[in-house]
Amino acid sequence: MSELLIVSQDADYYLMLSHILEEAGYTTVLIDVPSEAVPAAVERDAAAIIVDCQPGSQILADIASALKQRGPASEILLIALVAEKTAYLDILKANVDESFTRPMRPQRLLSYLNSVIGVSPDKMPGRLMFDDMRLDAGGRRVLVRGEPVNLSPIEFRLLSALMDNAGRVLSRAELISIAWPQKAFVEPRTVDVHIGRLRRALKRALGRDVIRTVPKAGYAIDIA
Repeated sequence: MSELLIVSQDADYYLMLSHILEEAGYTTVLIDVPSEAVPAAVERDAAAIIVDCQPGSQILADIASALKQRGPASEILLIALVAEKTAYLDILKANVDESFTRPMRPQRLLSYLNSVIGVSPDKMPGRLMFDDMRLDAGGRRVLVRGEPVNLSPIEFRLLSALMDNAGRVLSRAELISIAWPQKAFVEPRTVDVHIGRLRRALKRALGRDVIRTVPKAGYAIDIA
């Protein structure tokens, strides 16, 4: 069974969450000293660190920084459970793999975990594009000619959405609903910024621009 570390200083919340997760087949461990989260995850070969994020807390940023120091080879997912009034910018800066706004439906978290945990990346079919670019959904990575392309979680989800709908124009509203947490306030201009970063990253790797801008409509990616 996949092990999940839950970083929280609220024992009641941990007990409730752990019961839900364990009923779904996961094992959980409470981490009440945040600085121990990453070392414990590495030692126990945990699949994910789930952080109970409270307003004004530095815990998520510290854990994200510790994971980043492990380099791109780290396969430990970082998931934020965001309490009301927590600054969304703090979550964005932490580059989490996924975030959920509390109160949340447990099924949303379970659906996400079931889709990304316990599946070996080398057994995932992935999706091929342009013959030399591959999006590995299970491993949450993009490879161009076998070399990884460094993308943020939001940029990865944007690319995944565009590839899932290759040739079709996706509006900014559609991209926001796919790539950002539910209930997050995102301006259309923010989509443009992230698409711009994604476009530059892919152009550096592929040597050509593969994202098409459709004025007043949105963006598309075309299989050549």
